[in-house]
Amino acid sequence: MDGSGSGPVRRAAVRLSDVAREAGVSAPLASRVLNGHASARAAAETKARILEVAERLGYVPNVAARSLRASRTGLIGLVVHDLSSPIYLELMRGARAEAAAHQYFLVLGDIDELLADDEAFNIFVNGRRVDGLIVQGGHQGFDQRIGDIARAVPTVVVNAPASPDETGAGSGSVTVSHVYPDEPSATRLLTEHLLDLGHTRIGLVSGPRDSMTNRLREKGIRDALEEAGLGLRPEDLVFGDWSADSGRRGLRVLAERWHDEHAGRPTALVAGNTLIGIGILGAAAEEGLRVPQDLSVAAVHDTWISEHLVPTLTTVSLPLHEVGTAAVRQLLAGSGSPRDVVLTEPRPVLHPRSSSARLQ
Repeated sequence: MDGSGSGPVRRAAVRLSDVAREAGVSAPLASRVLNGHASARAAAETKARILEVAERLGYVPNVAARSLRASRTGLIGLVVHDLSSPIYLELMRGARAEAAAHQYFLVLGDIDELLADDEAFNIFVNGRRVDGLIVQGGHQGFDQRIGDIARAVPTVVVNAPASPDETGAGSGSVTVSHVYPDEPSATRLLTEHLLDLGHTRIGLVSGPRDSMTNRLREKGIRDALEEAGLGLRPEDLVFGDWSADSGRRGLRVLAERWHDEHAGRPTALVAGNTLIGIGILGAAAEEGLRVPQDLSVAAVHDTWISEHLVPTLTTVSLPLHEVGTAAVRQLLAGSGSPRDVVLTEPRPVLHPRSSSARLQ
């Protein structure tokens, strides 16, 4: 987390495990009793105790998860930004393999298309076309709809922890889990790589300033720089979206600042993702900057494209395959309360390539 302290404080929901522990029974037995299953083999007094404890603690069953188990279409939806992006391939592969292991098919959706078409959004979310949804978080526009989505269908958010924009998430019968990688460790690794190459002034071109994903990635850079006795200068920061065009625009903005500044410029840039890094490489050539002789560039997320660019792009890979796997598992587990799953293993892996070089 970025420690900003902003946003509403959510009251911790009572979990099924809390009820089971208080009643002195197993969680599966508590679940069967609370859901009225005929298979709940327990003495009348035990059932009464479970119900009394649930009422006293204020336990709210996960209605959506119960629906998932009771009747199903056999489909799980994965909704991300820009399906054409190579960044999500490993996430999709991990989710697809885990879904198939449980006899589910994975269907894909594009967040931007759903946001632009209310009818399509309602059909996809409220039309019971899928048994559960895995959605990419960290984008304010869609985060504001997560509460509505989770009321209609079991939902797990990947990519980022809960955002203040997630209106309604965690309240009432809504339960939303988040599964995401250790973002600060990834950008910290990139920054340490650039510091090892002798760079002492490092900039950042990234996605939306206030998105949780960006905040975590920026935190990793700041932590590494501060440990080296350095800092991240405001004039070396540019925020946009997560596209290659945004990376191109970001470098142009920085180049304009460099023309007017007498204090020099960064000798290295961290790109918020590979697409932004691709845009930076293209704009650098247009601005007459040689990579890596004049400017080293390193980006978050490794893709098959990274090693086919000119120059090849230095990246750090995050365990997106494992994120996809864990998200499906969390969705099918039907947790009765929100849960944050931070994947600290496997660790991010640095892929040094020719876009980063020792400072001359």
